[in-house]
Amino acid sequence: MASIVSLSKRRGFVFQSSEIYGGLNGCWDYGPLGVELLNNLKQSWWRAMTFRPDVEGVDASILMHPKVWEASG
Repeated sequence: MASIVSLSKRRGFVFQSSEIYGGLNGCWDYGPLGVELLNNLKQSWWRAMTFRPDVEGVDASILMHPKVWEASG
């Protein structure tokens, strides 16, 4: 795993969040290539999942009333 992280950092895909201040464990920021990769993945997923006549896209808040989570299962 360390070699993959090292390669990803060298190539500009990810960097440890707040790295110049000692870093924050488990938190990563996307570098220039990481942002492009993430956007490509999001666009591919969006096209595959929502470009159908029976599906509509929605961008909802993650923070919701607890009853919403109960109703959704």
